[in-house]
Amino acid sequence: MKKIIYIILISFFALSCNKTNCNRSQQTNGTGEIISNAVIEQTVFTGPDSNKHEYVIKSDSANTINAKVRFNNGSLDSINFNNYSLLGKWADGDCSIRIERDVERKSSEKKLIYTIKVTECGNCKVLEGSMNWALVPKIPNDYTVDFIVK
Repeated sequence: MKKIIYIILISFFALSCNKTNCNRSQQTNGTGEIISNAVIEQTVFTGPDSNKHEYVIKSDSANTINAKVRFNNGSLDSINFNNYSLLGKWADGDCSIRIERDVERKSSEKKLIYTIKVTECGNCKVLEGSMNWALVPKIPNDYTVDFIVK
């Protein structure tokens, strides 16, 4: 009898810890203002210690991470900050994660809202994260950027 109760308790706890089962192939590079065919790479390490940082890079001199862009799987090039700005925010979660990114422009408020939605998949405790770089059309100097991680 004790074995049956023990098995029931273990099963209950195992099922109650289960997180959302999600399809990582549905992960989005970005919607809204995000240039969806751009992949950002940086040569200066930014990892979990960067989770306190929010990046709004509008010029070559502010590009201290030496970020570069690759459009449509082409060659890696410098970012043309006359046409684009770069946003970045660290987000993470347990186990395998799916990330959805969106940048919304609020012209009347002179700001962009960068929303990063993290969905945890599976039931393990391994931390996985992403810097969440987003290339967007040039942000005017009088605009602010709000970062939201859900």
